[in-house]
Amino acid sequence: MAKLTMLRCGTCGQRYSNPARHVCRTRLDRKRRPGKTRVKPRVSFTCRTCGKATTNPLMHTCRVRTDFKRRKARQERLSKATAKSRRAAARRKAARKTARPATGGGTSSRASTPTPAAPRPAAPSFNGGPSSTSEVANHDYRECFQKSAGTRFAAAHDCPKYPCRIYREGHTNGLEVGRQLGHATGYSEGYSTGYAEATRDHANER
Repeated sequence: MAKLTMLRCGTCGQRYSNPARHVCRTRLDRKRRPGKTRVKPRVSFTCRTCGKATTNPLMHTCRVRTDFKRRKARQERLSKATAKSRRAAARRKAARKTARPATGGGTSSRASTPTPAAPRPAAPSFNGGPSSTSEVANHDYRECFQKSAGTRFAAAHDCPKYPCRIYREGHTNGLEVGRQLGHATGYSEGYSTGYAEATRDHANER
């Protein structure tokens, strides 16, 4: 931004271009005699970035005030504090290692004492209870099915063993499927036979 001044006040030394708007600002106890107001044209430029006035914009260097130094100092303080805390943590860790009692060639008593092995779990079973090797548990599923069918004097029962349960379910499903297939086959054969006989009887009546 350019500014042109034509006059220079001989009393206060300020530059101005409009004499009607100039106001002198001097001390009342000033001992120096006032000079003469002279015509001295001067062009000044004001930098829009830093706000400083200069007469030669080609030689002007902006100096913008920032908080770079303050942020740099803060970062240095944080770095020093972090390094200090890390050194303190390393010293505490080394002190704990030194104070730890060592037995048996540098190994602790806890590490030298063998840990008792946990008991091995029992083999899983499919009947809801623990497995057994007795004759009752390892019976034949076919004989069990015959016994579980029930008689006139004994009620039917369901054995919880996995082979017996699978055999019993397969037998039940097979009977159901057989009934359905037999019903379909018998119905088709009976329908064909009945239709043929009805047709023959009707032809004989004629």
